[in-house]
Amino acid sequence: MWAYRLEGPLRFARHEIDAPDPASLRPGGVLLRFLAGGICGSDVPRCWDGSGGGEGSAPFGFSLHEIVGEVVASESDLQVGERVVGWVDGSEGLREYVVTPANMVLPIDSDLDDVHAIPLQPLACVLYALSRLPDIRGARAAVIGLGPIGLLFAHALKDGGAAHVHGVDVVDRSEVASTYGLDDFTQHTSRTWSHTPGLRDSFDLVVEAVGHQVGTLDDGITAAAPGGTIVYFGNPDELYYPIRFGEMMDKHLTLQTGRTPVGERRDALRLAQKYVARYPDLPGEYVTDALPVSAAQAAYETASRPARGRLKVVIDGTA
Repeated sequence: MWAYRLEGPLRFARHEIDAPDPASLRPGGVLLRFLAGGICGSDVPRCWDGSGGGEGSAPFGFSLHEIVGEVVASESDLQVGERVVGWVDGSEGLREYVVTPANMVLPIDSDLDDVHAIPLQPLACVLYALSRLPDIRGARAAVIGLGPIGLLFAHALKDGGAAHVHGVDVVDRSEVASTYGLDDFTQHTSRTWSHTPGLRDSFDLVVEAVGHQVGTLDDGITAAAPGGTIVYFGNPDELYYPIRFGEMMDKHLTLQTGRTPVGERRDALRLAQKYVARYPDLPGEYVTDALPVSAAQAAYETASRPARGRLKVVIDGTA
């Protein structure tokens, strides 16, 4: 089978390796044939490392965890031939056949094609994160970072009844702002934005959707109103993040973090399917670039360069 391996900073090579043996599946496991894969904002920084963050070579298939696949063998409740969407265990999904726990994927119950079913996975993450918050109806909300994840947060916040949703990014997102429920958009760094007169201490809810740095979290603390909540969703690059704890206490802020637990992933995917049923145009608006497996290198390079008009980059396994 084909499989890509990271062999340098954001440099992939295609290999032919043995496919997993269906007989080796553990109880609860499923073997999928790759149909499509989405490149997450968390994948690119991992790939700049060139080794998957560990010692020696990165494993085959790293780094890709958003997948649509066909079940070819199963030791679970999933049936051979079903088309599923969800997570790949270990982010080793850039390969023709993938083994993953069945409770991390869900059968697709709509007529979405493979490429446009991919958004169900990041949407599931967003909806799970928001489901842990108190009632957001009437809230004044801000989203720091309007990449693919940040825009889904904006859309879901507006759908959930937020009174006002403000977004900030260094990339011009004005052309899609209204599509994703943004009432206002600021093209600037979050540092400059958070210190703008009238914005400091003014948001009931701040979503940090950038990650990989401390500064954006600090800017969220600045922008949050007394009694507000900060959702830190972007992946951290460091084990320890310093924060202005005294200001957090003085403003009575709540900091929420967390990834979607394995045991909650199917339910989160179900929420995403129901959400897309209400917004059937969303997947088509969300996926802006679909490249064939043979262009996997170009796909990661494209995803690494945020730009006006570019949102989700997907690798099409059938092209």
